[in-house]
Amino acid sequence: MKIMKISFLLMIFTVTSLSLNSYAQESNISPLGFQFGINNKEAKKIIDSNGKRIVRENKDSKDMRVIVMQGVIVNLPVDVAGKDVMTELEFYDKKLLSSSLIFLSADESEKTEIESEFDQYFTREYGEPSERDSMLHFTTTTWHTNDMLLVLHTNKEDHSVKIQYKYKPGLTQRFEDDLDVKRGTTAEDPATQMFLDGDYSKPTGYDEKFGIK
Repeated sequence: MKIMKISFLLMIFTVTSLSLNSYAQESNISPLGFQFGINNKEAKKIIDSNGKRIVRENKDSKDMRVIVMQGVIVNLPVDVAGKDVMTELEFYDKKLLSSSLIFLSADESEKTEIESEFDQYFTREYGEPSERDSMLHFTTTTWHTNDMLLVLHTNKEDHSVKIQYKYKPGLTQRFEDDLDVKRGTTAEDPATQMFLDGDYSKPTGYDEKFGIK
């Protein structure tokens, strides 16, 4: 009986550990040359080793960071020679969540050409898109793969095109973390929790003396 209990506990521990570490370890997908799950320091080493430069880096919060690199480091499925293109990397909880191509087209004709070529390529590879939406001067087209969400954004006003490769397990983790924050169930470290609870550095008998329960 004791052996069965130990085996059961070991199984729970193993499953839990795999769940917690899956986002960091399971991905070997790197559509733009950056493997999902790597941290920003590893990404910067890749950028440096390819002779590219970072044109912008923003940290929106303690969990979100964005790095924009000039150019690309992989061969793309369409010809982008002579086009103004950048690679955007978005990190969540210190891990790469999505990689994007950003094209700043010279005019509407160039924008339409880039949009059409990527649309045709993704449709050949992954089938018809699951969604096509448009509002004002924006359009969004979405494809699903087993592990990725591919999103093609265009803006008729500034002639820009953005192609996002989003990692689904990372999106799931971010969604769950956002829900925890909204529910107020985010786990705090022990020191923070002690401060919030007001349970540290109290004199002995303090609660009883002042009727605190």
